[in-house]
Amino acid sequence: LPSVTMASQPFRLILGSQSKGRRQCLTDAGYIFEVQPADIDEKAIIVDGTQGGRPDSDPKKLTVTIALAKAEALLPTIKASEDGRRTFLLTSDQVVHYDNQIREKPESEEEARAYLKSYAAAPACTVSGLVVTDLATGKQVTGVDVAKQWFKSIPDEVITKVIAIGDVFYCCGGFLIDEPLLEPYLDRREGDADSIIGLPMKLTRQLFDELLQLCQEDS
Repeated sequence: LPSVTMASQPFRLILGSQSKGRRQCLTDAGYIFEVQPADIDEKAIIVDGTQGGRPDSDPKKLTVTIALAKAEALLPTIKASEDGRRTFLLTSDQVVHYDNQIREKPESEEEARAYLKSYAAAPACTVSGLVVTDLATGKQVTGVDVAKQWFKSIPDEVITKVIAIGDVFYCCGGFLIDEPLLEPYLDRREGDADSIIGLPMKLTRQLFDELLQLCQEDS
């Protein structure tokens, strides 16, 4: 089965996220898609224990569980494609794993500052859970991507300016690799930039291909 390319998209695609980064990753890869974010309380989803233990949860298990919950919430609201193509729903979740603790979006300036200062000591590890669902059959494929970003020490005045812009409060782990103020302080990276941004495209393409194959086997 040929891979999905910019020149051929044999399915209608719905992105179940309002993330600017994920939209940009799909756009840059040449996909045509609609956006329909899921309205769920992500922090109410618990794995490996209680709410108080959420930072200690398995990040791979947590992100896939949340992505599955987003798909479950969205599927009843999506209508079949009018042009007869299959409809694929892509849902995902990402956390940063740092010092064996899960980091989500910072909830205060103090937390954002602490996050950004800490990355001089150890890398930020992004964990992304993806789910692709076929609307007609309900078949699903899942996958997890892990990447690491190292940072040089970020000066306090730069951190203050980054926090004032405010975008860090919408990013798990409180950082963006495409923020111009932070770019001089990026060090080495394991994994691709799109993995850090929020939608690992190698894994996304792989899951599209897997689901197309499953659907083709049943047709």
